[in-house]
Amino acid sequence: MRIFILHITAWLLIGSRICLAQTGVYVPPGGNISVHKHDTVAIFSDVKNDGRFGSLKGGVVNFYGSKWENSNDAALPDENDYNNSHLKNMGGNFRFLQVKGINVGAQHIYGGYSVSAGAGASFPNLSIGNKNGIHLDDLSDLKVRHTLNFETGHLLLNGWNVVVGDGYAGNITGYSDKGFVVTGTQPGGGFLYREQISAADSMVVLPIGTTTDSYSPMALKNNGNTPKDMHARVFDSVYQYALSGSTNATDYVLKTWHIGGALKDVTVLVQHKGEDEGAVFSADRDSSYITRYVSGIGWDTLPPAGMVTPGTLTSGAPLRNSYINNRTFNDVSEANTYLSVATYKKPGSDVALFFEAYRETIRWVGTHWRTTKELNLDHYELQRRREVEDSFYTVAHIAPHSLNGTSIGALDYNYRDDDLYDNWTYYRLKIFGRDGKIFYSAIRQVPWLIKVTVSPNPNDGNFRITLFGIHHKLHMVMHDVAGRERDNRIISGDTSISKTDLPAGIYILTFYDTEQSNQVVQSVKVVIVHQ
Repeated sequence: MRIFILHITAWLLIGSRICLAQTGVYVPPGGNISVHKHDTVAIFSDVKNDGRFGSLKGGVVNFYGSKWENSNDAALPDENDYNNSHLKNMGGNFRFLQVKGINVGAQHIYGGYSVSAGAGASFPNLSIGNKNGIHLDDLSDLKVRHTLNFETGHLLLNGWNVVVGDGYAGNITGYSDKGFVVTGTQPGGGFLYREQISAADSMVVLPIGTTTDSYSPMALKNNGNTPKDMHARVFDSVYQYALSGSTNATDYVLKTWHIGGALKDVTVLVQHKGEDEGAVFSADRDSSYITRYVSGIGWDTLPPAGMVTPGTLTSGAPLRNSYINNRTFNDVSEANTYLSVATYKKPGSDVALFFEAYRETIRWVGTHWRTTKELNLDHYELQRRREVEDSFYTVAHIAPHSLNGTSIGALDYNYRDDDLYDNWTYYRLKIFGRDGKIFYSAIRQVPWLIKVTVSPNPNDGNFRITLFGIHHKLHMVMHDVAGRERDNRIISGDTSISKTDLPAGIYILTFYDTEQSNQVVQSVKVVIVHQ
């Protein structure tokens, strides 16, 4: 591998290939640089490209300067330009990097591309490796023909646009809540474009967010036969008229996704963080759906469409406290669509109840709830979560006792759950209305029981002590019926005992908790017999 280093210099080389001047690296009109597939070029100064800065797949340009500027007539060619081909994923990788002692702030790009004209300079592949981010400069968009990669840091549009793809959707890699395209908090601003999304692309992710701390990505799936150019951005708040009017800060996710391009035969996924939910949204999150602004009507209302957590629109591990909603559009032909996430508001179902759960035995938990009102109720689901588990899950479905799910009198429900478990268990009711609404009871915490078993019993002096629900040492004392101490020991876990020297008779084992001031845990009668 050949490594080249280009520095700022105080002299000017006149030639047909490259000029090095005080302002940095300059490629003049007609000038040409070519980075071959085994070359790595390090540039520590600014770059102004008015000519051709070419690269082949496998070549790397590590850029440490503050600003890279392409003119509209500049080019960054790859194998396709040299061979008159149309292959995917060609060209070298232009990495914008930060190095301590060389550049400590954000870097800037003047891309030299125009989305409105569909023409201008474009990078073959661009990688962001600056924790302070890469900013687009005024009056110019950015295009990446093949792959936009996030190593660390964000791409901040500052009102301009970035295009990924060139006759196909291209690739975006490395994105997460720590690195994505920042579109801005206001209704107006720049977009992330993906070219020619086809059915073969499956889900195409657009990793976007309003600020560097607010990741709200979306994904698109083209279900039709015709590839689509699509673009999107996200901004804060939900406005009465999509872009203006009063805002809703209660039962919506406080984000609006603006999608450009017809959504006919397109499935949309949007992901949000719990902290972006309105004041009353969280309680009814399971009844949420993607809402669309319809001109002249307002935000539409649908039955709940399902919600998924954790968020998976990331290249890394799923994001906890993040939620995904989806909606398929079959007939939307508008050039601009505005989406948010709302909770289902149709009136109809309601329930008033008191719920309790309690330990009956080491195996069984009893649950009981009394309702004083059931209105349009479909069914109950009893849910539990054990101490080491992350989420609740359903253990029983219970139909309403009321006729057609409606009653104004008191009704009692009981259910026993098989829960052989030696730690805390949590229970709740998930309540389903016939109108699609979902709500929950209070959560009840159920303790575990401690049990000491001696087996066999009777025995010949050889027996085994089995502990359940005890996670630390116990103090065991053995007495005969006359009260004389016959054994005294500390046990930890299941223990085998041999007392064959004792005469036949009845003995009492008393177990004391060593961590609770020697409180008595349990006493067990042992019968020793000899043949």
